[in-house]
Amino acid sequence: MFSDALCRRFVKDSDRTDDPKVRLAYGRLAGIVGIVCNLLLCGFKLLAGILAGSLAMIADAFNNLSDAGSSIVTLIGFKLAGAPADDDHPFGHGRMEYLSAMGVAVLIILAGFELATTAIDKMIHPAASSFSLIAAIILAVSIGVKLWMAVFNRRIGKRIHSDALCAAALDSRNDVICTGLVLASSVLGLWLPVSVDGYMGMAVALFVIWSGFTVIKDTVSPLLGQAPDPGLVQGIQQTVLSYEGVVGIHDLIVHDYGPGRVFVSLHAEVPEDQPISKSHDVIDNIEMELQEKFNILSCIHMDPVDTDNPETLRLKEVAIRLMNEVDESLTLHDFRVVTGDTHTNLLFDLVVPHGHPDGQGAAARLRDAVHTHDPKLYAVIKVEHSYT
Repeated sequence: MFSDALCRRFVKDSDRTDDPKVRLAYGRLAGIVGIVCNLLLCGFKLLAGILAGSLAMIADAFNNLSDAGSSIVTLIGFKLAGAPADDDHPFGHGRMEYLSAMGVAVLIILAGFELATTAIDKMIHPAASSFSLIAAIILAVSIGVKLWMAVFNRRIGKRIHSDALCAAALDSRNDVICTGLVLASSVLGLWLPVSVDGYMGMAVALFVIWSGFTVIKDTVSPLLGQAPDPGLVQGIQQTVLSYEGVVGIHDLIVHDYGPGRVFVSLHAEVPEDQPISKSHDVIDNIEMELQEKFNILSCIHMDPVDTDNPETLRLKEVAIRLMNEVDESLTLHDFRVVTGDTHTNLLFDLVVPHGHPDGQGAAARLRDAVHTHDPKLYAVIKVEHSYT
């Protein structure tokens, strides 16, 4: 495909998408392609609109001009995001990609409101537009170009996990629909007794505005700290648990500082009778594999657990059974037993899913269930939420 040929020609080591320099090269290529294509489309559509006397075509031309501005913002965003870490930003500048995508969205929305204002005036004061075969051909070619740009940006965006380029792909797809409406407007004008140009222009404007707000929603979410990709979480869990000497994992937190800048912290449960030097060696190997496999830096805390004491294992099974009777959506970890002369404490962390109506109430019911099961047992519970 032509897009693959472009990537091979202008992106050195194009397969190494986890390399910041390669990501920057991809972003630079996508930005330049977007600027060139959108400026050409703007010029041709402006000519077509003038020839046909069509506001909708002229509005669509200025939409392409705003898209060129968006490509410039994306290009600058990739450049800033590729800057190395410094004293003020020790985790790098990767989130600039999210901010650049938000800048693209703002430009799209502003262009949409400007087009809507002009369309309202056209609806109040309609004027006849003439059909131009040249204009229709230009619009048809524009649809083809925008389809290619949508595929091109989406392929690169998925390849390097870039929200900014995925937003550009969505915008190009929406432009295909907008231009299709404009083309329909010029054709309908041949048969309809009233002008639909202003109404089609308004439809284009509303679509542009909707597209901008969609991009904002998608870029604000990672800045606020959205939940990590379930596939990444599953991959991390499977990798950690695949090591002999690790019997459990909990408190997994994924910190996202931009594409290619992900940091992970977690607790790995290890047998308490296993030599600490061996456990430390296992953790070191896990951290290295996570970096090689997922391009993430990790910090792993070791939690020693009793895996051989029959009484501890029996009491843990009792606690899990009673917990499931209280609420099957709950889980527990860090289970420990402290035995005394008159009573025994069961200490553990109770994980409550987000949106649970009453986590503390569920913990209280579990404490009562444990004590009812055996009056000598007391559950000491710490309630927490999952971050994945």
